[in-house]
Amino acid sequence: SSINMRVAVRAAVLAALVALGACERESATGIAFADKRSGLALVGTGVRTKGPIKVYAAGLYCAPLGCKMSMRKYKGCSSSDVSSSFYDDLVSGGFAKAIVLKMAMGISKEKLVGALSESVRPRMKGGKEALPKFADLILSGCERYATGGKASKGTELSFGVQGSAMSVSVNGKHCGSVKSPQLAKALLGCYLDSKAVSPSLKRSCAEGVITLL
Repeated sequence: SSINMRVAVRAAVLAALVALGACERESATGIAFADKRSGLALVGTGVRTKGPIKVYAAGLYCAPLGCKMSMRKYKGCSSSDVSSSFYDDLVSGGFAKAIVLKMAMGISKEKLVGALSESVRPRMKGGKEALPKFADLILSGCERYATGGKASKGTELSFGVQGSAMSVSVNGKHCGSVKSPQLAKALLGCYLDSKAVSPSLKRSCAEGVITLL
C-alpha cells in the first residue's frame, strides 16, 4: 500500500542520514567534513587560498582521548589567547591525527604535489629523503583513484599521522605510508605553525581542541 511505501521511504531516508552522520561545513567553501572519521574527531576546518582563489578546504581530526590527555593543561583557556606553545604541543602530541584536504577547484596532481612539497620542505629539519616518496604516493593515488587522474574538484586527500608514520589516502583509498617523523611534523606545521598556510584552519583548531577538552 501507499502508506507502507511512505513508511519504507521514510525509514530509508533516516537510515541514510544516520549513515552519513553529523558534519560541519567549512564556512568559506561550504564543503562538508564529517564530525567523526575512523575514530578521530573533527577539531577544525579552514580554507587554503591563493590570492582570491579558494583552492581547497582542510580539516584536522584528532584522537579525542589522546588529545584530551595531551592538551589538558589548556582546558579553560580562551582560543583567541593561546600562545605558540599550544600549537607546538598539538603538533608534537603523540596522539593520532589526520589532515584531510578536499579540493574546491581542479588542478593538476603535479601542481598540488609541487605546492605541498614547497610548504613542507623548508619546515623539515633533516630527513628530506622522505619527500620524493610522499610526492609519489600523492601522484600515484590521484592517477589511480581521482577523476581524470588529477586533483579534480571534489577530490579528497587524507594524511594520517600516527607516531613517526604518515599514511596517504586519495578518495578513501589507501595509497601507502612514509615513516618520517620530520615529514609528519612538517606537514602538521604547514597548518599549525606561525606561518600557517590556512590561518582560518589554525584558528578553528584552537577553538575545536579547547572545546574538546
